[in-house]
Amino acid sequence: MRVVVVGGSGNAGAAIVRALGRRGAQAVPMSRSGKAIAGAPGVRADIVSGEGLDAALDGADAVVDASNSRNPLDLRPFTIGARNVVAAAERASVGRAVLLSILGVERSKLQYHRKKHEQELTYLGSSMQVCIVRAAQFHEWSVDFFETGAAVGAIPVFLGGRLQPVDVGEVADLVADEATAPSGEQIIDFAGPQVRVSRELARAWQSATGARGHIVNGPFPPSMLDYLRSGANLTEQRKGRVTFEEWLARRR
Repeated sequence: MRVVVVGGSGNAGAAIVRALGRRGAQAVPMSRSGKAIAGAPGVRADIVSGEGLDAALDGADAVVDASNSRNPLDLRPFTIGARNVVAAAERASVGRAVLLSILGVERSKLQYHRKKHEQELTYLGSSMQVCIVRAAQFHEWSVDFFETGAAVGAIPVFLGGRLQPVDVGEVADLVADEATAPSGEQIIDFAGPQVRVSRELARAWQSATGARGHIVNGPFPPSMLDYLRSGANLTEQRKGRVTFEEWLARRR
């Protein structure tokens, strides 16, 4: 079974490529660099320009979209990119698509989330059998903020924000399952085993790493704080098993 993974060189995409390989699928990581992942040869394509998409998707049984945008001001991968991928997949008669999305995007006012929701709607409007896996924030997500702040002595937390951080490997396993043996569910919510406040995660990270710095309420956009305070990023539907502390210990 040939499964093309859009954004296959990224953090989540690479984990999905590995998970597909464990299931015996022929995983094809697709990115602008064409980088090989875990022994799986990559293919080069640009989802925004559309260059290379038809060749990359030719002969694919399924496509997994784990694309991301490193530039918060350029969200075209979720709009133009999604339309290009869906159109190319339909031309190639790809039967199945799994989109990795984020919990609560349909309720969030954050521009990044609004464009992710637009991406969801593009896939749902396609002729393919579609499953959207809406995941909570990965464990790495908070740590990226902590590490950046610790460099200047101030570790930022989300005042009043709650998270249910999840292990990217567990999300990748779920995505790979849906790509190779679909459950028939159209939207699956998935999060970690524990609901935590941001300050607790910062303290656990400091304890595990020995990082110095004062924990402070970060100057985050109101739309992000509203999202993390609303509970839109939490779920009881499906939960992983790896806690934040377990992930920190494994990472160390």
